Amino acid sequence: MGVPPDSAAERPTSWWRERCLELLDAGDWYGLYRKAMAWRVSGGGSFTPDAWLMDVCSALLHHQPKTAIRCCDMALSVWIERPGDRAVLRLVRGLLIADHVGDPLRAVGDLKFAVHGPDWLAARAAHELERVTEEAIRSRVKKPRVTPSPDFDAVYRDLILSQSSEPISPPMEPLPVDGAVPSLWDTAMNHLQRL
Repeated sequence: MGVPPDSAAERPTSWWRERCLELLDAGDWYGLYRKAMAWRVSGGGSFTPDAWLMDVCSALLHHQPKTAIRCCDMALSVWIERPGDRAVLRLVRGLLIADHVGDPLRAVGDLKFAVHGPDWLAARAAHELERVTEEAIRSRVKKPRVTPSPDFDAVYRDLILSQSSEPISPPMEPLPVDGAVPSLWDTAMNHLQRL
């Protein structure tokens, strides 16, 4: 492998993915958190699900499922605008709520949204929606453990970008097609289901 470019903004997406996977494999939640954040800020990762999936994995390694949900919420409210990519994160959010926070009733809305996502996601989301709906019927959780999923807020994103002391780099490479399977999807899902 060659020497990485001097500027973090010049590193390709594959470099960020490899570094994150190394940290995830090592179980280094803090290192993964910092690398995923650097990817979002300097490597253009804010605009696609992959870096956010690594944030979710970092929070789960640290046994903080509500932090993982907040990662999804930050992505959904400020950075991830395209509907297919939003569906990806809504499925992840729904699984976190149902399986890690233990509030299946509040997970149903996210899973219903994901069912209308890209074809590759819809079948999985439909299966999870059926499972979680059955769990919600039996659930004794009355008080919501999470807030509803946020809407995208372009005005808030523009405010953040205008007030940021550290500029957020756009992606160096063209964005994948909206709703494409994230390159780190299988890894993130295996991790999400394992913990």
